[in-house]
Amino acid sequence: MSVESIRPKHLRTGWLGLVLAWLRPLRNPALLLVAPLALATLACSGHHKDSAPAITAQPQSATVVSGRPITFSVSATGSGNLTYQWAKDGQDILGAQNASLTIYNPSVSDSGTYTVTITNTLGTIVSAPATLTVSAALAFTAPYGVVSDAAGDLFVADGGSHVIWKVDVTGHKTLLAGTPGVPGATDGPGISAQFRYPGGLCLDSAGDLLVADTGNDTIRRIAPDGTVTTLAGTAGVPGSADGPGATATFNAPVGIVMDATGAAFVADSQNHVIRRVAADGTVSTVAGVKGQPGFQNGAAASALFNQPNGLALKADGTLVIADYGNSSIRMLTPAGQVVTLAGQTTHGFADGSASTALFHWPVGVAVDASGVVWVADTSNQAIRKVQADGTVSTAAGSGGNVGNADGTGTAALFDQPSGIAVTPAGNLVIADTGNHLLRLLTPAGVVTTFTEP
Repeated sequence: MSVESIRPKHLRTGWLGLVLAWLRPLRNPALLLVAPLALATLACSGHHKDSAPAITAQPQSATVVSGRPITFSVSATGSGNLTYQWAKDGQDILGAQNASLTIYNPSVSDSGTYTVTITNTLGTIVSAPATLTVSAALAFTAPYGVVSDAAGDLFVADGGSHVIWKVDVTGHKTLLAGTPGVPGATDGPGISAQFRYPGGLCLDSAGDLLVADTGNDTIRRIAPDGTVTTLAGTAGVPGSADGPGATATFNAPVGIVMDATGAAFVADSQNHVIRRVAADGTVSTVAGVKGQPGFQNGAAASALFNQPNGLALKADGTLVIADYGNSSIRMLTPAGQVVTLAGQTTHGFADGSASTALFHWPVGVAVDASGVVWVADTSNQAIRKVQADGTVSTAAGSGGNVGNADGTGTAALFDQPSGIAVTPAGNLVIADTGNHLLRLLTPAGVVTTFTEP
């Protein structure tokens, strides 16, 4: 017996064992071919070919309104670490070295062509150009009241700057009256006059503009040539007295609307009443109890309001009231009865019937040609639509979500929308106070922003 035959099988190795193991496939030619292929496969497994950068999604062109953030982005593949460098009009942008580029507060000067260069150790690639177009928004400090004339020209009370602007149908903005940034109570021509936090606006048949000068506790009149006079109230003297002109007093008047006789209804917010100012300036109280906030329907003299704000008139003479503190929409009928159109004293956000719908501190109201009431539901950041039976729906905005975006329906975003007015074309103009803008809302729910021509 040989030494090899008595050695344990697990020790039968060495060069001879390896050679014998390798030669065994010679007995089967097929195995002779497979073995080298298997070794080759093992040798190549786990190895990937290095590659230069390749773009899989190009940055896209965009058009935005100034002040609204815009982001360009790119997707790419390639070996190792990819580096990025964004450029505008061929000039590198300092610090712009990520796969995305956000311009948080774009201005017209940011318009241009943007590209991104992507690099790794094997190469470089430049993206297709993306064009950015920035339109300048028609900006205000804190627009509040807004009204449209028969030609479609707009008048805007900019409470933050203490002035009244005119915006014509082409979008040109001119200063009608007031001294920008200087509060006061001076009457006089155009820009030498002064206001203090002007609120609601309305127009009479002669083209005179009436202003609820909230901070001065007065009602002012602006003639077509810009001359300012005080129609009723005394600046700096809050009160609740009825009577002619300067003997009457108000306490933070806000909403104002003109009736067919040339008289104006005024929401005297801190007196919690509705006042009437005749064409000669004589003031009377038509609904509510002076100095007594509350919620009560019924006869006008005993009805209660809580900080009434925006006002609008229906064709039949019914006065629509944004009852701010009660988060409801009230009405004063020609027969002298106060009723609730929609909403409750509970703050909230809900569409539905008159008795289930909820508002949250509504400020502005407007009535269109069909009698539909539109509401700037200020703290809900939304524009609501109220049918004659009180059914409420949301036309635009997202129920409490603050933002600054154009779009349709809930895609549009507002920040404290306040004044609202109907244009001759049947659209709605909204004073978007917190965004410092004027917005346009079509009956179909499409929101856009007024921009400079």
